Amino acid sequence: MATKQINREQWLQKAVTMLRPAMKKRGVEIPPVQVSCSWPGGGDSAKRIGECWPKAASKAKINEVFISPKIEDPAHVMSILAHELVHAVDDCQHGHNVQFAALGMQMGLEGKPTKMGFPDSVARTWADLMIAKHGPFPHRTLDKSKSPIKKQSARMIKCECHACGAVWRLTQKVIDSVQGEMSCPACHEGEGNVAVGG
Repeated sequence: MATKQINREQWLQKAVTMLRPAMKKRGVEIPPVQVSCSWPGGGDSAKRIGECWPKAASKAKINEVFISPKIEDPAHVMSILAHELVHAVDDCQHGHNVQFAALGMQMGLEGKPTKMGFPDSVARTWADLMIAKHGPFPHRTLDKSKSPIKKQSARMIKCECHACGAVWRLTQKVIDSVQGEMSCPACHEGEGNVAVGG
């Protein structure tokens, strides 16, 4: 077992270090990367479980990899990490196209390009090696549905009457339904005498 307790980012970095010589034997050089346990920034973070940023995006000029904090199973983490390392080797140049898929297969991954990862038995073997050397993945699932940041359900658009200056707010859906032609709810001036926006 591990002799020293490490944090999750250190665990992930050590996983990269462990994978590096095995990938080199397959003819693939894993570049320097920074790996963090954090919500992926692009797309729907409820669905995205990993993300790699190109060197050009980093002031340190290295690939930045993010593993979603909703994942705690170390075998799944190793598989996601391997997928993101394919992007790092490619420096995010080819998305999930044929070049990505070919590189992924060279690194021992399988499956559809968007979900490519280690076979389950291989992922489990890597996880077991990591656990034996560095201890369990020191992380437990973070539930984003319980985030303190509440998603805004509908943006309310400011409306203002040119005649009396009354202000009220409506959803874009309501404004669209009346095609922007509405009367003031305060002074009841005629349709079209309202400024929308702001």
